[in-house]
Amino acid sequence: MTLNFKSFAIFTGVVLFSGCAIVPPSTQVSELDEARALIAKAKKAGAEKCAPERQAEAVAKLYAAAHELTEGGIHPEENEALIAASVKAAKQAFGKTKAHCQPEVIALSGVYFETNSAKLSPASATTLNHAVAVLKKRSGIHVEVAAHTDSRGKDAYNLVLSERRAKSVMDYLTAHGIAASRLTSHGYGETQPVADNGTAAGRAKNRRVELRVR
Repeated sequence: MTLNFKSFAIFTGVVLFSGCAIVPPSTQVSELDEARALIAKAKKAGAEKCAPERQAEAVAKLYAAAHELTEGGIHPEENEALIAASVKAAKQAFGKTKAHCQPEVIALSGVYFETNSAKLSPASATTLNHAVAVLKKRSGIHVEVAAHTDSRGKDAYNLVLSERRAKSVMDYLTAHGIAASRLTSHGYGETQPVADNGTAAGRAKNRRVELRVR
């Protein structure tokens, strides 16, 4: 009976082939730690939706390596080749996911708030009005207003502050004619830096608001 490893990758637990119940081999062997971690990382990033074939291939190779490793009687160099193939496929799955699963981001450079506040600065009007024009032109898209802080201050405080700031920007957009049904808001606090928080320039880049097209 020929084992279809692609099906193996898609289904979890017991997989049925021609009426035969086949139990996938355990992948919990330490030699496969790197491959398992990479596959989990790709899955979390959305590989099963955005790069399903590559993710299925990565999982199939993981199971193939696990099968051979637990069979016994295989040469060490062959073990290494199987593990390397599994790791390579997992890295490709994650790489393809990063390339195809990341949302389109509309950066709102020039959105400012008063210190430790969610109150928008008047200087933000130019950028926000441009965002309104873009959203009116692209009337079919829905966006998440995502706000971020730098790492100064406590994590919990920064998270709440970013949520308030995201809501302020969303309120501005709705007040200027963008339907609320097209918008959501989310604060990420200091969890997604794009620059070094150890420098003033880096912190300035991390304090940002962006629109993530959904």
